Amino acid sequence: MTEKKISTAQLVPGMYIINSGATWKDNPYLYSREGVATEALIEKILHDGYTEVVIDQDRSEAEEASASAEEADDLEGFVLPAHALSAEWTSAKGVYMEALDLSRGMMDHIRRGDKVDLHKGKVLVESLLQSITRNPDAMLALAKLRDADEYTYSHSINVSVLGLAFAKHLNFSRQLQFEVGLSGFFHDLGKALVPEEVLNAPRQLTEAEFAILRKHPRLGYEYVKKTPGFTNEVLMGIYDHHERFDGKGYPRSLPGDQISHAGRVLAVVDVYDALSSRRPYKQAMLPYKVLGTMYQMRSEDFFPGLMENFIRMLGVYPTGSVVEVSGGDIGVVTASNPHQPTKPKVLLLLDKDRKRLADIQEIDTSLRGAPMVTRAMDDGEIRINPAKLLNAR
Repeated sequence: MTEKKISTAQLVPGMYIINSGATWKDNPYLYSREGVATEALIEKILHDGYTEVVIDQDRSEAEEASASAEEADDLEGFVLPAHALSAEWTSAKGVYMEALDLSRGMMDHIRRGDKVDLHKGKVLVESLLQSITRNPDAMLALAKLRDADEYTYSHSINVSVLGLAFAKHLNFSRQLQFEVGLSGFFHDLGKALVPEEVLNAPRQLTEAEFAILRKHPRLGYEYVKKTPGFTNEVLMGIYDHHERFDGKGYPRSLPGDQISHAGRVLAVVDVYDALSSRRPYKQAMLPYKVLGTMYQMRSEDFFPGLMENFIRMLGVYPTGSVVEVSGGDIGVVTASNPHQPTKPKVLLLLDKDRKRLADIQEIDTSLRGAPMVTRAMDDGEIRINPAKLLNAR
């Protein structure tokens, strides 16, 4: 028997999965049921969030999926030249990294009982809003491409970024856009006050534990309101971000017409970022699948019309997505198209044989005669790492 541990993204039908003997407690994200991998089984393994499997190479009927050395080197170490990116990219990246630094420290300060630094939060959100006003695509791409290991800190930034962009798309006043973004940045602050054994439990929570977790919007609201200077809209956004239009949300079970404007927007973008995020233990759901899932939830969870507008803003293939176009070329989405959500701008990188194109070019798939996007691709399906390619980390 020749054992080898591989990523679930590398599974192909015919591989023989073995039970490694590892305990669930020590390895909760290692799939360990023995048998031959089929397409249906692989889809279920990925859907259930497993990230690793152990295979027996001697009993596998398929070779591990891998590119040839020549193919593997096509984009190895390759970073797009500056002129291939929008003029906003460098500025947006600087602001996003500054936000990440602030977020890292914020939760620790709250656990120690320190006051919320409202001034730093306001300065940061103003910088995010200015970047989004100049060009939302750069910041939205950074929100998609963050490091999975930074989820705890990047989630609040992404909710702020997505909330700002969505509020702008909805033509909210600039003041209300700012308040949505500020409440997004602080929306999960209450989780710092939840016991870590509940917050970081590597399993499904018990009812009692989930009841504790559901207190975090109230805990955050009560903590933040002790700091002078927060407007009522910002406070309500923090309090309301888990309320649902049908009145079955928490912590107050508010009916839809009583949920604040900030809370309505954050309810949408919070779910989107959580479902589309990569974690150390979980594969990301492709954005178009997330949007489809959320669209089915629209009449119960979200205020009428918000999901339709959110899809128009992001596009079916959000900025930073890896896509294939008709003819087989592959690239990364660089700009969404609110008027035609299925027709973004795409930076083409590889040809149909997975070789780097000699002439890397951006195309607008909405133009007459241009290739059309035929499907979204998982980042791990081919050797394109958008975050590395765009120097996003």
